[in-house]
Amino acid sequence: MDKIPKPSFLEGLRGRIYGNQDKRSGDNLRATYWLFHLSLVVSSAMIVIFGWYFIDRNESYRVGYPSPRAYLAQSSARFLDEEATADQKDRASGQIVDVRVRDFAATALVEGRIASLRGQGNIDFAPPQLMDLVGALPAENRADILAAVLSIAEENFDKSVNASEQSARIWDSLKMSDLSQADKNLAYQLLDAMLTPTVVEDPEMAGRLRREVSGGISPVVREIRLGSVIAETGQVVTPEIAQILRSQGYPDAAVPWKHLGFVMLAVLAWSTWLTWIADKLGVALKATEWTYVAVLLIIDWGAQRWFVRWSVDSLSVLALTGWLFLTIRPALAFHIALGGSLLGYLLAFPGMTYAVAVGCIVCGVASGASFMFIKEASSRIMIWRNIFGLGLFLTAASIFIRWGFGLPVGFGVLMTYLLLCAFWSSIVVAILPLWESVFEILSPLRLLEMSHPSQPLLKRLQLEAPGTYHHTITVGTLGEAVADRLGMNGLLVRTGAYYHDIGKLKRPHYFVENQSFGDNIHDRLAPRDSARIILQHVKDGMDLALEYKLPEGIKRFIEEHHGRTFLGYFYNKAVAADKEQGGDGSGIDKADFTYPGPIPQSRETALLMLADSTEAALKSLDKPLGGRPDVERLVGNVMDSKMASGQFLDVDFTLRELNAIKTAFIEVLMSMYHSREIKPIAGTDEEETKREHAGNGAEEAPAL
Repeated sequence: MDKIPKPSFLEGLRGRIYGNQDKRSGDNLRATYWLFHLSLVVSSAMIVIFGWYFIDRNESYRVGYPSPRAYLAQSSARFLDEEATADQKDRASGQIVDVRVRDFAATALVEGRIASLRGQGNIDFAPPQLMDLVGALPAENRADILAAVLSIAEENFDKSVNASEQSARIWDSLKMSDLSQADKNLAYQLLDAMLTPTVVEDPEMAGRLRREVSGGISPVVREIRLGSVIAETGQVVTPEIAQILRSQGYPDAAVPWKHLGFVMLAVLAWSTWLTWIADKLGVALKATEWTYVAVLLIIDWGAQRWFVRWSVDSLSVLALTGWLFLTIRPALAFHIALGGSLLGYLLAFPGMTYAVAVGCIVCGVASGASFMFIKEASSRIMIWRNIFGLGLFLTAASIFIRWGFGLPVGFGVLMTYLLLCAFWSSIVVAILPLWESVFEILSPLRLLEMSHPSQPLLKRLQLEAPGTYHHTITVGTLGEAVADRLGMNGLLVRTGAYYHDIGKLKRPHYFVENQSFGDNIHDRLAPRDSARIILQHVKDGMDLALEYKLPEGIKRFIEEHHGRTFLGYFYNKAVAADKEQGGDGSGIDKADFTYPGPIPQSRETALLMLADSTEAALKSLDKPLGGRPDVERLVGNVMDSKMASGQFLDVDFTLRELNAIKTAFIEVLMSMYHSREIKPIAGTDEEETKREHAGNGAEEAPAL
């Protein structure tokens, strides 16, 4: 029975297996993302609450209580004094007591009575008894009374609003007359019967007039100059003072529920966008690396919140951008530094719009300028110098912005910025080894240290496997040159290349580059044993990496540099031997001749696989290459073989990128070997067999 599954069944089985792995990987990635979001949201909330509880609650103002400290204006501003404006409007409208209007019907009635009295002496408006009493008076006495009544009526008939006011006016006028008291009493009765109030109060018109007068009052606008005292220590904080303090961005002692909710939603939205952009950029961070990013953001936010108690910009964005650009791909580091530092300003300066505005510009300058300042670092002093240089650039930008906003700019501000630049630059350098150790982060310094020939494993390669050491140096040089041209991490590729074959230290003489005088031990071994030893160097390399505590990022190069390459030469040799012994070759399992993988999971490890295979292919040739066409054919054959065997399924190379990689390899190889003869690739099974027989793992047969 044939033990080898049919290709269709095998492909289906692989699809199901890899599909499950992808599902588990996807589930783990989603869990990592959610933990990242949750940690940032919870941390931001804790920073707000703790900042309020330990700082604002005790050091901030309350309406009606003495001010805990002196508050100075952080910026020049003009603001509407609503309380003073309302007071002036109340005073203006209060001047309108009532609005009186004339009652035309009453006025006509009274005027008719006055005219009748003046013309005919008619007093028919009076009650009958009063008319009889007046008629019984002597003519002279009656004439005096009626004259006085007529005079007082003409003077006061249109000035009274009610009966009491009218009575008061009548008596005031009668007091000035020469009539006797009895005649005054009689005249009063006549006037009271004759007159009726002709002026009435109109509340609706009075209200309309008050509103018009109030609306005509201009708002009271006050001006606060930069540095002026808003509230002195011990001064009772009135609602008006509290309003000014809030407009200047000073928080009060109340629980900042609104700010808390805003910060949590903003952090959740931004962190979700960040993980999305990381996927779009093709930057696959591990859970520990996302944790590392979260820790850096929390440090930045905490520093901003702590320094705000002195109304000082902490410039912690220097540390954030420094660590990020030294340890994470710059494309993603830019987004983290820009959005994360801006959230730090929003979190620390909830009401200070000018501080947030300055912060927005500072964050943009820091994130963008980091591409220019934080790029090459061959020593710790160079890192410090680069970060400090970025700090000086930020200082100049901040002072210029503060000057434009009318904020304080002086020697004290400049010295504060310079001290913060030196402080954060030192912190970046001092704590970088801690991040490398705790989160297995590969900074340029660590990669430089690991790639130095004095490292224990590299010294062992030089002494115990010099051929392999020379091979790794060549592969590293080739890989780094191509990576730099493609905008990848060339230093990481070079360091990974130096360690990718350390597993050959266990049996160095089983690999052709360490053999001499044409003695190949594989000529005396069974094919299965040769394949087992060659395949074993990956596992041996991982064991050494664990023993020497190599970082995870370097282990990936050891584990993935052959992917699932198939040793076709030894497999065919084993099948032939089995047939010579009377078998049909079906008992030879292809899995025994296939590297266990995994296939490359990153661009850098995939690039190393190509550099490793290309360098091995060059060394296996017997005839000189004729020129660029032969180099193109060599590189093309290697790349086509790797793609055909499915080695790049987990790396998101586009066709354009693959073409760029091929072009870069060709140009670098032409540059590296321009001064010596290049051997051509024959492209025959014989040459492929020689590469496999050499034990370098440069085989390009389809993997299982």
